[in-house]
Amino acid sequence: MSKTHPIVIVGAGPAGIGMAALLSRCAMPALILERNRIGESFHQWPQETRFISPSFTGNFFGSIDLNAVTPESSPAYAFQTEHPSGKQYAQYLEDVADFYSLNIDLGVDVQDVNVDDNGIISLTTNEGEIRCRVLIWAGGEAQHANEIPHTVGVQASYKDFPTGHHVIIGGSESGIEAAYNLAENGSTATVIDPDAPWAYRVSDSSYGLSPYTFDRLRRLKGTGKVKFIAEFAEEIGKKQVRTESSVLDLEHPAINATGFDIETGLAGKLFHFPDGYPELSECDESTRYKNIYLVGPNVQHDKAIFCFIYKYRQRFAVVAREILSRWGEQSPVIDDYADKGFLLDDLSCCDGECVC
Repeated sequence: MSKTHPIVIVGAGPAGIGMAALLSRCAMPALILERNRIGESFHQWPQETRFISPSFTGNFFGSIDLNAVTPESSPAYAFQTEHPSGKQYAQYLEDVADFYSLNIDLGVDVQDVNVDDNGIISLTTNEGEIRCRVLIWAGGEAQHANEIPHTVGVQASYKDFPTGHHVIIGGSESGIEAAYNLAENGSTATVIDPDAPWAYRVSDSSYGLSPYTFDRLRRLKGTGKVKFIAEFAEEIGKKQVRTESSVLDLEHPAINATGFDIETGLAGKLFHFPDGYPELSECDESTRYKNIYLVGPNVQHDKAIFCFIYKYRQRFAVVAREILSRWGEQSPVIDDYADKGFLLDDLSCCDGECVC
């Protein structure tokens, strides 16, 4: 027997919780479906991992905590820390969910999504069929890591890796974090990335390394523990990694730090991916199916990449406003979000570089 809800959100991470909190304030409560726990991806972070974007308590002066998913909350205030851990942030998301009394069904795995000729969206789950008028995909990306044979990922702690020399494939945030923490634990490392993000700086950390990570690079500099190779890893095997100019013998399996690809999951069915990113309308609706929206780190419009929480939270109100409009309704909460810097719909500002 199927259940019917007006709005269903898939995923109880920061995108899903933040979106549901806004809809609740707009008197449009949603059902959140989550296969594991609230903030599951953050529970899976290595114990050493911290947010690269700083949390700070300035909400009531108009400077909202960069890692907050609602204007009135602050992880920095909750935990009195500038760079929260994964466990702390998962607890923050639980606190937000409790505060807004969000309707969350845990242990529900969405296995398929179909849209009938009348526009009704049907979700096949391990708990049966769920139907809705609007689906908001907030499934995140952590469960869709790029797969490279003969490599390993980071699990509970960098201390779990044996001491020795490690080869890291990928030199973005996760690659540099791996090199830093392995060096801290007495190992050495070689980082391989043809884009060499460690060698340049940009105004938008979506296109390069964050200041937090550059601080770590400066601490690594001169230690002799980490080497960087700006080349493709042309061959990755069990015993060696080959680049254009180097052959690296492996003491341990290479570490995969190359990111994620949500197209390999259900999102690949719900959205077009012409250039590797989901194609979206101006209101973050799928160009494949009507009334299916995307929120979270994979939202992108031309040069504007919304891969940080302080970015993609500004699109929650864009989605909510569109749903309200189609239902012939309005809410003053949308204007409140706009006044507090939680609504960005003019993307002409998302281009260019800082002058100094």
